Amino acid sequence: MSLNETVIRCKDLSFAYEDGVNVLEKISFELEAGEFTCIVGPNGGGKTTLLKLILGLLKPTDGSMEVMGRPAGKSRAHIGYVPQFSKFDAGFPVSVLDVVLMGCLSYNFFWGRYSADQIEKAHNALLSVGLHGLATKTFADLSGGQKQRALIARALMSEPKLLLLDEPTANVDIHGTEQFYGMFEEMNKKFTIIMVSHDIGFVSARVKSVICVRKTLQIHPVAELTGENLQSIYGLDVNVIRHDHRCSEKGHTCLHS
Repeated sequence: MSLNETVIRCKDLSFAYEDGVNVLEKISFELEAGEFTCIVGPNGGGKTTLLKLILGLLKPTDGSMEVMGRPAGKSRAHIGYVPQFSKFDAGFPVSVLDVVLMGCLSYNFFWGRYSADQIEKAHNALLSVGLHGLATKTFADLSGGQKQRALIARALMSEPKLLLLDEPTANVDIHGTEQFYGMFEEMNKKFTIIMVSHDIGFVSARVKSVICVRKTLQIHPVAELTGENLQSIYGLDVNVIRHDHRCSEKGHTCLHS
């Protein structure tokens, strides 16, 4: 997919669950290839719902969603997805390599055997997320940050053109979060990334634009993030404070309520 090609085209989309109350209402936006954008908004504002609509796991109540020029769901093979909560039975003896290989279960998987190419691809995915040498370790024995890296490696197995990340740093400390965003920047050289996050400070120094979702949708360049427009999205009294720490290499935006 070349730059300037539209990856997502959403037109007048609304979505409601069975209670009939709209979670998303008449949203429209376009996203070009090569973007690294973050979805922000209050809890229950529709962020995860939007990701599921992009995947085609949910169908719009009204309007349309196209991904890579096709109806959402038809391009799922080209999307890597890391959900917000991936739970594995801690007592199940699955290795890190096994978890990563789950990412290719729908691709030429035959009678429980993985090909040599798939196994090599899994090792390369682990290398790309900084888990080289941990392939045989039991997944349950990993730290929270390592588990998240393994799940990202699993998403890379489909060689995605679009990577969707739902709060990928939720269980990661500040130092680990900085490393994650550096990793995402490298990945963004290869494909488009959309991420849900509350880490406004880290986001402001990394992503190119921010999609603000609170039933409706607005897209802002990072430079336009202010206390006023964040307050309109989160419904809180917030202050945006820029400070240095590398946080010291770039000014970061902190959200305070």
